[in-house]
Amino acid sequence: MLKAIIFDVDGVLVDSMRFQAEAWVKTLKEVGVTVSREDIYELEGSNNLGLIKLVFEKAGKEPEPWHYEQLPVKKREVLEFDRIKPFEGMPSCLNQLKRHFRLAMVSGSNFDIVSTFANSFFPDCFEVIVTGGDLERGKPCPDPYIKALEKLDLATNECIVVENAPLGITAAKRAGLYCVAVASMLSPEKVKHADIVFENHAVLLDYLKSLIPGESHT
Repeated sequence: MLKAIIFDVDGVLVDSMRFQAEAWVKTLKEVGVTVSREDIYELEGSNNLGLIKLVFEKAGKEPEPWHYEQLPVKKREVLEFDRIKPFEGMPSCLNQLKRHFRLAMVSGSNFDIVSTFANSFFPDCFEVIVTGGDLERGKPCPDPYIKALEKLDLATNECIVVENAPLGITAAKRAGLYCVAVASMLSPEKVKHADIVFENHAVLLDYLKSLIPGESHT
């Protein structure tokens, strides 16, 4: 029996990935690491430590300790936060879902950013929030989703995950969870290892509403 729905944040709840990616592109360029938005999209879901390590490796460079500490701060400074909005229909959908299911957020972003999204766009919707700073190992390791399960005190067969990124899908599957994905930033081919793939948010919202007891697809 489904008791909880666990959501990734960037690219699932909020239309933020282009702004997050652009902020990383600008920040990394300052230290001589060239990446594209697509590179960041494919690493979305990783925490800051994991993302920095992976982009430096791809560039054939070794990050220094100060990179891990200062680059996330610089990235937040250039992030165009005021331009980030929830996906159309998502706030009202969550308000319907919370009457029937427990809701959780699992994000690789830091607590300040995630809590601001939760409080600004989805007040009183999320019982559990797991962020990038809560665990040493982020997505694609299963740890963030295992942490959410522990906080919810539920079994894997009582929850589903909603993702949009390859690393996040891998993390959810490694945690033993059923995972649906929306191809919000990458092609459906890049997220095909999810249990179900939705081509856009309109179809995802239709699916989520269909989970509500007594509701059906419209």
